[in-house]
Amino acid sequence: MKRVSLIACIIWAGLLSGCATVTGPAVSPEEVRQAAEELQVKSLAFKLAQVKRVNEIGYKIMRSIPQEDIKVRSRPFAGLFVVPRDKVSEKLFGITEKQGAIIGFVLEETPASRAGVQEGDLVLAMDGKKVGSLNRHFEYALKPEQEIMLTVLRKEETLKLPLKAEQMPVGVNFTVVDDQSVNASAGTDDIFVTYGLINFAKSDNEIAAVVGHELGHLSRGHLNRMQGGNIVGFIAAIGLGIAAEIASPGSGDVVMRGVGGIGDVFKANFSRDLEREADYFGVKFIYFAGYDPEAAVSVHERFAIEIPGSMTKDFFSTHPSSPERSVRLKKAIEELKTLYPDRKAGESNNAAVSPSPEGAQPSPAGSQ
Repeated sequence: MKRVSLIACIIWAGLLSGCATVTGPAVSPEEVRQAAEELQVKSLAFKLAQVKRVNEIGYKIMRSIPQEDIKVRSRPFAGLFVVPRDKVSEKLFGITEKQGAIIGFVLEETPASRAGVQEGDLVLAMDGKKVGSLNRHFEYALKPEQEIMLTVLRKEETLKLPLKAEQMPVGVNFTVVDDQSVNASAGTDDIFVTYGLINFAKSDNEIAAVVGHELGHLSRGHLNRMQGGNIVGFIAAIGLGIAAEIASPGSGDVVMRGVGGIGDVFKANFSRDLEREADYFGVKFIYFAGYDPEAAVSVHERFAIEIPGSMTKDFFSTHPSSPERSVRLKKAIEELKTLYPDRKAGESNNAAVSPSPEGAQPSPAGSQ
């Protein structure tokens, strides 16, 4: 009988505590919907800021790559970046006009910024031809020093802005992947960086170190020298990822979703010697661009110390160990400072970069 009374008391206490739950003021479905729309706009603004950051770093490095270190084709470049048109992007930039391409952001010291293009501008026409949207192939159709006339709507003012494209030494786009893993990879003409890597990096120098490494792979033509049959699946994965979002000129997709086949982009396998070469040239590129080369050492040490689980089980079958990479990078930095003691921070004219003294630059893949 006592046991039954005890159970009854427990049930009764539960009922009383349930009745005492306080949820606060009522919230209507309409209020939730409005809050969701506002957060989507803020999310797009945040994403664009991150994409712009990666592109600013990437193109600063690209401008600094010595011509003698490039084994791939160059590409035209304008420096304007378009966002997909939908209710969210239209609300973010206050767009009411139903035609035209929305400029998400413009990089500084580029043809677009010199022409006066600004974020939030609506490109209505190019050389008099109406523009419905701009895709990732827009810039590739331009010729260096070719002037095109952009018709732009800025608030209620229509502007005519002449733009001349310039030539980038490496044909590459910088794409941010919506994935929280700490990763980056080089594609046939893309460099992919995850949100996880952006959040992991403590500074632009660390992002530059990773981007520089991937530019080392791409500029040295490593994609044609991938191990085994990975290149077929790799290209297919890139194609799937590109199809997932509307593309933006200059950077590929504004944000690529980390779903489906795009995950295979981060499974590219290069030989250890190609990884060593990418390390060497990557640190050289960021040094020439004015970033701190020591960040290339610290970021690899942080990978090993803070997120050892991010290294897959077969990581060391294709990558040198972290201690080896750290030692090699430290020696490479000492060598660069000896060979180029007068480099100025931010100096970045690849045509003006002097070749390495003959015989002074050891093969990064060889023993040091």
